[in-house]
Amino acid sequence: MMKRRTLIRAVAGSIAIGGTAGCLSAFGSDQSPPPRKSNVIRNISLMNDGEALKVTTVPDESQWVMTRREINAEFSQAQGNGSDDRASRRPPTLGGVISGLGALSPVGTVEAKGRGATGRGRGGFSSAPRTSKGRAWYGGGAYASTWYNNHNDEVSRVPVTVGLLGIGFIGDNDAFTERSPGPGPINWDETYDDSPREIQSDLSPRSGWYRVGTEVNAELAGGGIQSLGWECVDIRVRSGGNQEEITKKWKVSPRI
Repeated sequence: MMKRRTLIRAVAGSIAIGGTAGCLSAFGSDQSPPPRKSNVIRNISLMNDGEALKVTTVPDESQWVMTRREINAEFSQAQGNGSDDRASRRPPTLGGVISGLGALSPVGTVEAKGRGATGRGRGGFSSAPRTSKGRAWYGGGAYASTWYNNHNDEVSRVPVTVGLLGIGFIGDNDAFTERSPGPGPINWDETYDDSPREIQSDLSPRSGWYRVGTEVNAELAGGGIQSLGWECVDIRVRSGGNQEEITKKWKVSPRI
């Protein structure tokens, strides 16, 4: 009987993904903008002895990203110290937005080789800062909290919706160690745009690195949407005896 992979996209309780302390990021110095914070992908796990991949997102009403872009969103909230991580549904409060930020500031589509403790190959995962969900935070570090505190009046939390969900095979561990992708979409093996609860996806091989990505959009107050790029999680699937397991997860977001 043919074995098939199943991608199940279930909407479940919310989880906040934020900064944690750690080493300085590969994004640059402590003066560089850190990765943006977000609340989109809750969990990724394997089911049915590794034949099924389960992707859990937060409820639609609780999805958000941090941004410095000047967006006339239907609802938004200025960044505040110690604020609750859930999205707040109240009128926009956008102050001190930096002019000229017409586009997101991704770090690039490919991570360079030889990044040491801040890289995502050998040794990088164990020393990387963690998100509140326990994922390694690509580009994160102790500098991120300081940056957010110093730019508090420039940052807003904007509710978003998922416009597209993609999943794709990156490569085996050697390929990932040599040249792992930076923030943004890759050549997806499968994409889904109608948010069903269960999708069949014939992805192979069963071991290696995969990226799960969500394209996020802000709903504008005057109607329409504005794309805010992609929120991604990279996972490593390894064979353990007679079944597969996820051994590593990286949260990969563009700079705020």
